[in-house]
Amino acid sequence: MPFIPSWIKVIFIIALAFPLYSETFFRPPPRPPPECNIHKKPSYPCSKEEDAICGTNGLSYFNPCVFCTFIFNSNGSFSFKHYGKC
Repeated sequence: MPFIPSWIKVIFIIALAFPLYSETFFRPPPRPPPECNIHKKPSYPCSKEEDAICGTNGLSYFNPCVFCTFIFNSNGSFSFKHYGKC
């Protein structure tokens, strides 16, 4: 009968170790808001790469360049809320 307690120990150890290796344990650090100073005087049009940003005005913007362009055109009437669509 010592075989059964060994399996119980193994299951218990695996159950304790599982949170250390789960995806939620290794979350990446939060991304900082976009740096709009580099888009102040763009010498090129915004790229078509998709990296959605939600503004505090409730609108979604396609990427940081588009977001910053709208901020400058609105004289800063809204700001960054979070990455992703609103």
